[in-house]
Amino acid sequence: LCCRCLCRKQWYQRRVRGENCGAWDAINIMEVSERLGRPSHYKLTTTVMTRIKSKSEDGSHEMNLGGSLMRQKEEDLPSDNGHIINIGQLVESMENNIRQQIEGVYFGKTRDVVNGVRSLTELSQKKSFSRVMNAELTGAISKRKPLD
Repeated sequence: LCCRCLCRKQWYQRRVRGENCGAWDAINIMEVSERLGRPSHYKLTTTVMTRIKSKSEDGSHEMNLGGSLMRQKEEDLPSDNGHIINIGQLVESMENNIRQQIEGVYFGKTRDVVNGVRSLTELSQKKSFSRVMNAELTGAISKRKPLD
């Protein structure tokens, strides 16, 4: 027995000038091997593709982020309740696991990079700090005794 399932989730948010949208596509392929007197063997292969697009309100900046992740899982389960229940539980578990991985690793890392690039101090503060540092370094160098 073999089956496939596509789960698609989309969202769209329009603001005054900017917009945010994204999509989550999960492709699940399930193979089931029935065995007499023993639990059935389930093999699930899931591929998730995500896309996020965001535009700033003034339209000057746009960010596109996307990627895919594939995971595979095999499990032996009794088929007393039917294959549909087992398949549904396996797919739900796999998608939740992948969502947590994407949220923690990919989006977390992207957030770290963006926060590292984005400046939280104003340019004038940076320039004044640079001037003070230059003056202190110049003063320290001029006070230094030459090596004999």
